Parts: sequence; C-alpha cells; structure tokens
Amino acid sequence: MALGNRKWVLFLIFFLLFSFIPFPASAAVDGLKISTKAGFNGYVKTGRGFPVSVTIENSGNDFKGDLLINFYPTYSSSGSRAIQIDVPKGSKKTYSVSLPGITDEGQYTNPASKNIFLFEGSWKNGKEVDFQGPKTLALKYTDQSWKTLGILSEEPDRLKELRPLPADSKIETVVLEGSIIPEEQSGLDYFDYILLDGFPVTSLKPDQEEALLAWVKSGGVLIAGGGPNVVQAYGKLYSELPMETRIESRADLTGLESSINPGNEFKSVPVYFGSSSANGAEVILKSGETPIVAKRGVGTGEIWQTAFSPGEEPFSSWKGYGEWFSSILVKARALKARSVSGYFNPYDSYYSNVADVNEYFPSVHFTTGQIVLMLIFYVLLAGPALYLLLKRIDRREHAWWIVPSIALVCSAAIFAIGAKDRIASPQVSQMGVYKAYGGQLNGIEAVSLLSNTGGDYTFSFKGGEFNGIPGSSFGPSPAPQRFAVIEKGRKEDSATFRNVEYWSTRTLYGSASIEKAGGFETDFHYSGGKIKGTIQNNFPLDFENVYFWSGMKKVELGPMKKGSVLQVDHELNQKYLLAPSFAGYGYQGPGYYGAEIEKMKKSRLENEGISFLYNQSRAQNKPIVYGMTKDQVLHADLVNKKEKTTSISLIYQDVDIAGEVNGAFSVNEDSLSFDLIPIKGGNIDFPPGGKEAFLEFGIYEYILHLPPQLSTGIEKFEEISIMLQTDQAAYSIKDVRSGEFMSLESPVTSITDRPERFVSANGEVTIRLDKTGQGDPAVRLPSVTIKGVAGK
Repeated sequence: MALGNRKWVLFLIFFLLFSFIPFPASAAVDGLKISTKAGFNGYVKTGRGFPVSVTIENSGNDFKGDLLINFYPTYSSSGSRAIQIDVPKGSKKTYSVSLPGITDEGQYTNPASKNIFLFEGSWKNGKEVDFQGPKTLALKYTDQSWKTLGILSEEPDRLKELRPLPADSKIETVVLEGSIIPEEQSGLDYFDYILLDGFPVTSLKPDQEEALLAWVKSGGVLIAGGGPNVVQAYGKLYSELPMETRIESRADLTGLESSINPGNEFKSVPVYFGSSSANGAEVILKSGETPIVAKRGVGTGEIWQTAFSPGEEPFSSWKGYGEWFSSILVKARALKARSVSGYFNPYDSYYSNVADVNEYFPSVHFTTGQIVLMLIFYVLLAGPALYLLLKRIDRREHAWWIVPSIALVCSAAIFAIGAKDRIASPQVSQMGVYKAYGGQLNGIEAVSLLSNTGGDYTFSFKGGEFNGIPGSSFGPSPAPQRFAVIEKGRKEDSATFRNVEYWSTRTLYGSASIEKAGGFETDFHYSGGKIKGTIQNNFPLDFENVYFWSGMKKVELGPMKKGSVLQVDHELNQKYLLAPSFAGYGYQGPGYYGAEIEKMKKSRLENEGISFLYNQSRAQNKPIVYGMTKDQVLHADLVNKKEKTTSISLIYQDVDIAGEVNGAFSVNEDSLSFDLIPIKGGNIDFPPGGKEAFLEFGIYEYILHLPPQLSTGIEKFEEISIMLQTDQAAYSIKDVRSGEFMSLESPVTSITDRPERFVSANGEVTIRLDKTGQGDPAVRLPSVTIKGVAGK
C-alpha cells in the first residue's frame, strides 16, 4: 500500500474512533441573559429551604427549555431542581422556585463551580446551552445559633422598635413584602417566626397563602396581630386563630414587663378579642379578665395572637417594645431552631434517625449447613454418580464436557436463587415516622430504590406531600444535575435518578406532610392504675399492632383494621400517666436478611425515630398511642416500571386522658418533662432527656411539666424541694402570682410556704439559670421534687 493511502486509512480510523467519544453537548444561545436572587436579602441557613428568583431576558430568538439549579442540603447529599421556561423573543420573565436546602460544606464553597445549567428543550436530552450571567448562586450564611423573625406588614416602618430586637435575644428580623413570599412551604424554612401586622393575607396568591399555613403546621410560629378587620384580612388563617376578634374594648397594659416600663398612654389601649375559636387554645397573658395574648397549636407549629395591633400607637414608639416582644417569642419555643443530638442541620438528623437503615434490602442467605450440603451434592453428582452413569452407558469419554457443564448449571442455579428478586423488578423500600394531629400527619419519610437494570428511574409523589432530597452515606454527586433532578407540579412532584447502575441503591429522604389523613379517636379513662375505654382507627390504614405508652410502660392493644374499634382494659400500675421514656428499648442485632432487616427498621422507628419526633413536638408530658403499619402512608411510585414495594411506618398521637389521682403524691424530675430555653444570649447543647447541659454565657429557663393528672384537681401542694450545684450558675424560681423570680442560693432548698405560688395553672414550674463567666460550660440541671395531696 502506498504511503499516501496508509495516511488516509490512519486518518479515517482516527476520525471514526474520535466520533465515538461522548462529549457534552453545549452551545451558545445568543441574547439570553439570566440573573438570580437567592434567600432573603441574599441570606440562607444551613439545611433549611429558601426561595430563588430567576429573571431571564431574551433579546434573541424564542426560547423554550429547562433551567436546572443544583443544591447541596448536606455534605453527603445533592440534587438539582428543574424549572420549565418559555421566553419569547424580546421578553423578560421572572420565575420563582424553592430549593430544599444548602450547606456551606458543599460545592457552593467553590466559587469557580458551575451550579446553574440551561437546556434547550427537555433537560433529559442532554442538549446544554450557554447563557450570559453568573453560573452559580450568590449566597451568604446566617449564624445557626440565631433565630429569624419575618415581619409582614403593609407599613413596616410602624415596627421600627422591633428592628432590630435586643442582641441578647439572638433573634434577627427581616422585613418581608407579599411579592417575595414563596409559593412552596420549604421556601419559608428560613424563618422561625413570622409576624402579621395588619397585612391582608387574602392579597397573596392562593399558593402563597397555602405555603404560609403549611409552614406553620410544619413547626413555624406565626404571631397574628389583632385589629378591627382581621376576619377579612386573614382569610383561611382566621379559622386557625386561638381566639375570635368580635369584641372591641380597651385594656390597661401598663403591666407589660420590660426594663423600660410602659407609660400612661398604655392605660387605655384598643383591643380586639373574643372566646376561644378552636380547641387547644390557651390564654398566655391577661389584663384583668381581658385576654391579651393567646396561643394555639396547629400541626407541629403554633399560632400566637395579640389582642392589640402590633404596629399601632402606643407600641410603635415604646422603647421597651423590642425587649417585651422578644420575651414573647422566647416563650413560643421555636422548634426549627433546636439542635438535637449535636445536629444543627435537620437533614443530618433525618438521615441518622430514620433514613440510613432504609437503604438495607434483604438478600438470600445460605447457611453453612446449606453450603456444605450443596458441595456434597455437587461432589457426589460430578464424581461417583456421574462415573457410574457413564460407565453403565459406556460413554465415559464425554466426562470432559459434562463435568464443567454440571458446574456451570449449579453455579447458574445458585446465582438465580440469590438474585431472583433483584433480577425480576426494581425494589422500593419505604420507611416513615409521623405525628398525627388534627387529621394531619407530619413527620419524616425515606424512600430507597434498588435497581434491577441500569438506566433512569423516576419517582412520582402527590404534589406538596414530600420535601425529599437525594442523598446517601456515599457522599454528594460531583454532577448533581446528572445525578438526580427534582420537578414540582400542581398535582404531582417527581424525582429522577439518572444513569443508575445495575443493582444500585438511591435514596430520597426528608420531611413529609399529609392532609386529611385521619387519626386515632380515643375515649380513655385512668383510675386505680388501670386504663379503660375505647380506641377507634380512623386512618385509611391497617395497623399490625397498636400500643399505649406511658413512662417506661408500653402496653400492646392489638391489631387494628381501618375503621375498627378496640376495647381497652389494661393494668399499668402507674400512679399517673407520663410522656414515654425512650431509654431501655432497642434492637441491637446486625440484621441484613429478611426478617432481621424488618426487625431492625421497627426498632429504629420505635426508638430514634419516635423520640426525635416527640422531642421536636410541643407535647408536654403526655402519653401516646402509636401503631405500626405496612400500608403505604406516602405513595411513592416508579414511573413506567412495575416495582416491588415494601413499606413500614410508625404513626403516633399524644392523648389527653381523664383520670383521678387521690391522696398524697410525690414526683421528681424523672416524672417531669422539661424544656430548656435560652432567654438572653446563650446556646444549648444536650441530648434530649439528659440531666446535664452545656451552656454558653446567658440566661435560660428550665421549665418542668407536671403529669396531666396533676396539673388540675390538686387539693394542695405541700413542698417543692430543689437540689442545685450553685457554683455552676445563679438560680431563681418564678412566682406565677407576681411574675417575680425568687433567688435560690442554697444547694438544697425546701419551699413549704405556699408552694402552690410556684406552680402555674397548667402545671409548670419555671427555674431560671443565669450562666456567667467563661468556666466549665457543663451545668447539672436542677433536681426537683414536688409533693402534695390530690383530691377529687
């Protein structure tokens, strides 16, 4: 072959090889300029959702396609959110979307990283195009130890005394406009509190209004101001308020506590109030018989209501307003700001408490005995049996191919037995723990996939029910937009995992909220150490077993079909009912096979899962009923695939039980649930239920809750004894009659002079801790014993 011909042949071979190498499709689109605004004033919080506003200017040809924005909620999770865009020539459009979370440990710490991607047409076809503008979000991170108050007012200047709040409250304020309220609940996760001051909620879009209410139900604290027209202004929220506003009157509010006392102008302030508008409402502050501040639990959140308008005079010019208002916020006990088990990022807690064990799928396990039997069978079949058979038919020369054939068939049979479930169809495992309240479920869900072939896998969910993120213990994907893509729709949401390998796992996990889910209807009475009554299952679910749990005592009530009723008559041998104690339970087995995995998952739900959710709720020393179900609570379906789904979920509900406690009683901190709240400055780190806390410099309130049977019907309190380590902090106890704090200076204090003045009407004892100096942060919590006599 001539030299010239050889060159052409080599060039052709090189060209063909080069043509098979995949290169990312990327082209420039003239005239497309994209700008983004993330968070609130550019600020976000680690592990919390936030809104993103995307503005697209098109000076070129008409453009339709998908915009993808990467997110990194934790160090070991990542994904991408898709937005469908349609921008005609010469137009400018703005799109709003909420991302589930971000962390400063993720890829956004690299300023050179690209996290915004544009695709012409669908993102699935891989035709990426370039655009003008930044390729990543500009983010600033807020201090995790600070809480955040959003102010939603038509005239925010009226609330200048609340901007800012006193620094020692560790609450920052952000002024909001109706236009920046996101249309998804997760976009509001940045806030611990939101104040409504005469703002017409009905002026918001329906999706914004729904997002605000969903934010409350998922743990937010909404403070609603009073006024003459709140019925029209608050819309759907009005029916959730703790009291009506039909009565207009005037009240003396000179008694509001602050270092700058209210002046004479507070002697006659316009107020709007009425009777409690819903169950569970509680009056927090009164002026005479007039309710001034009331609250009500809604889902896992709370709505607080003031009888006055927060932005009106004389409040708007009162220099002590910020101090007083921050004390109200502290009492609201923002759940989103709590640190549990050392995790500031809620997704870390979700994964360690629930999601990680959901990634275990059962596999076939051959015991040593079975393996020995198979080897004996193979040796006998391939040895003496085969020799005798071939000798009998005089075909011994065929042994050379029959022996390896038998080995191949046996190996294939063993492989088929072990892999039959993984070959037949993809497997989906679901696991969740939920609190039931008012017909709604709020909790944590994990959905894991085990693929049977390579390719794309898409999960679909009912719109708005699941705020799941893609992640696992294997670390974040270097290319989230090609790893998992989240899409939101009005009726359905979806999550697509791209290019999943054979027999590989993928996981989605996060918070879940299900409306109109039902509940347990209980009619219990407790007397003489026995619980009697009925429980009805109003969930659309069948429960394998339902339990009643008080303190260390857990009673099995039995299985329950949907709609069924159980008669309850059980001996508890407890003098009074308590919140569940989570110590002492747990399954420690390794469990990787079938029933062992199920046992391990049940144990995780009954311990870490339920204790995490219970400690993040607002239940105060109440027992619970809970059930385990294998029915799907949250429906997660693979699109265009027939999957094999297994599900296990725990649903619990705290219960109020009528009961009689007669005679002398004595309760200590083991029977008193508690909250530890920073009042001024400070930060807390302690395991839930622990007897020791690690406290920074600041002032804290240690609030103890009596068992429900002792919060009412007490004939008299005889003694409150308190043991302290006075070298660690300064202590004082609140006199609920006067509102003043009495100093506790002795390591052992016994209060026998009118001890009832230190117990509130709802059975709370409040001890204040003043942690000073820069010494050892470890503080032993006070040991408290309350004695008295209960009567009918």
